Amino acid sequence: MKEGNRLFYTANEDEIKRGDTTDVYLARTRDILKACETDKEVVAEISCGSLPDNWDYGVFAGVEQALNLLEGYPVDVECLPEGTVFEPRDYGGVRIPLLNIKGRYSDFCMLETPLLGLLCQATGIATAASRIKTLAGDKKVLSFGVRRMHPAIAPMIDRSCFIGGFDGVSSILSGELMEIKPEGTIPHSLIIVFGDQV
Repeated sequence: MKEGNRLFYTANEDEIKRGDTTDVYLARTRDILKACETDKEVVAEISCGSLPDNWDYGVFAGVEQALNLLEGYPVDVECLPEGTVFEPRDYGGVRIPLLNIKGRYSDFCMLETPLLGLLCQATGIATAASRIKTLAGDKKVLSFGVRRMHPAIAPMIDRSCFIGGFDGVSSILSGELMEIKPEGTIPHSLIIVFGDQV
């Protein structure tokens, strides 16, 4: 069934950029700050509290998307470069900031949910890809998993895998966006079709 004018349950770029995909309590926060005239300039630190299974490092990804999200908003942003290998905490156990946003909270609070989603999902994929590539050693590793993921995020998945160290991607669109040639083998269906002919 088609919902409204949408074929798929996905947000478009304008909706994400406006903060329409954020949690409602952040909209409420913005409204309260403006109504009470108590808005303040803050520095929001984005950090990683922990990694799965006590992994000792992560690969920071989603930075380009995060900067695109924040572009045009009255904030200053400092962050580690895309692909930076990081530890979640320093030797004293304190979280290490990966990205800082300075500005009035009401000016960017509506972007908190999409910002975290862009960074967390891409970083999680890049980190897992890095661990897989490390285990594979010199063997070629391709991102071939988008066939089981929502197609709207296929390019993000492939790009994150590439940032994490994979050697290539299988998706046609991902290859075009990343300006690399997509790679792959042949599907089982081709073998079945030829088998039936024999």
